[in-house]
Amino acid sequence: MNDRIRSLSSWGELLKNGILVSDVDDATVAALCGHLADLGVLENSGEEDWILVPDAQGSLEVDQEMKKHLTELCATEQGFALRYFLKDPPASSIINGSHDPGTSKEKDISKSNPELLSQKTSNLSNLQIVKKYGRQVQSFIEMEKNYTERLLGPHTTSKEARKIFNFILSRMKQKTEPRPWEQLSRRRHK
Repeated sequence: MNDRIRSLSSWGELLKNGILVSDVDDATVAALCGHLADLGVLENSGEEDWILVPDAQGSLEVDQEMKKHLTELCATEQGFALRYFLKDPPASSIINGSHDPGTSKEKDISKSNPELLSQKTSNLSNLQIVKKYGRQVQSFIEMEKNYTERLLGPHTTSKEARKIFNFILSRMKQKTEPRPWEQLSRRRHK
């Protein structure tokens, strides 16, 4: 069998065995393989068979060629999610530039309505608590919507896009500091 023609599960095994970080589960790898097909790294060559799009050189081993494709895609806007999956992400990528969906836009969302964030009350009703919680998670909801819309494609469903987003979010959580605790209400609920 040709090394370049495999099933998606076989491509997933190749990715898990040296290219991706170790904490990726099988379902996320399957979703990532569909996303790679959307990015043009893999092409459907039969019912279950997928072929690695050939490199211009063509002299590399299949796993090295796959790693090269993924590393190159990390520097593009379409491949923004790949850097969270790679064991050795490239040092310079578009993430460090202005196209990073995780830097400027997310910060702007949290600053979008400063008068709501600055309002403090000591006696919050249940409706006010729900509104305050909604404001706190609004940036997360908008970020999820932004990421999943960018991940959708012919081979990536919304469920798979959310799976990829959840993995990206779990990788982001490891790098961010926790938010300070904020008291919502002093009123005792009986």
